[in-house]
Amino acid sequence: MESEKKKILILGIGNILLKDEGIGVCVAEKMKDMQLPPDVEVMDGGTGGLDLLYYIEGREKVIVVDAVKAGAPPGTLFRFTDNDLAGKKGFIRSAHGIDFSDVVAIAGFQGIKPEILFLGIEPEDITAGMELSPKIAENVPILINIVMKELDRSSAHL
Repeated sequence: MESEKKKILILGIGNILLKDEGIGVCVAEKMKDMQLPPDVEVMDGGTGGLDLLYYIEGREKVIVVDAVKAGAPPGTLFRFTDNDLAGKKGFIRSAHGIDFSDVVAIAGFQGIKPEILFLGIEPEDITAGMELSPKIAENVPILINIVMKELDRSSAHL
C-alpha cells in the first residue's frame, strides 16, 4: 500500500554528468542525511522531465533546487516562484528536452500544481564531468541554508 505523500517536497534536479548542472541533485543528496521536519521529503529528481509530475502531485509545496542559466555571473543565487517563471521557457532545464516550466504548466492544466519555489545558482562549468566546480561547490552549504530557511517559513504558514 502506498503511503501518503508528505506536504513539502525538496526536489533537486539536474544532470550530474555535466558538472555544475548537477547542483540540485548534490543539494538533495546532502539534505537526505539531515534531520528535517516530519512533513518534508527530499528527492533526487535527476533529469526526470515529465515523470516529475507524479512526484509533485498531492504536495502543498515543492522547493526545486537546480542550476539556472540566466547569463548572470557564475555563483549568482536565484529565488523565484513558478509565477515568476511564466514566459521564461528554458530557465529551468532538464537534459531530456523537457524543462521544468513544462512540468509546472502541465501540473497547472491538470489542477495538481502545488505552491512551487525555485532556488537556483548560475553554473560556472557544464562540461562533461561529475564534480562541481569549486565556485559552485562552495555554495552548496549556502543553498542548503536557504532551503532550511524556506522550510521554517513554510512551517509557519502550513
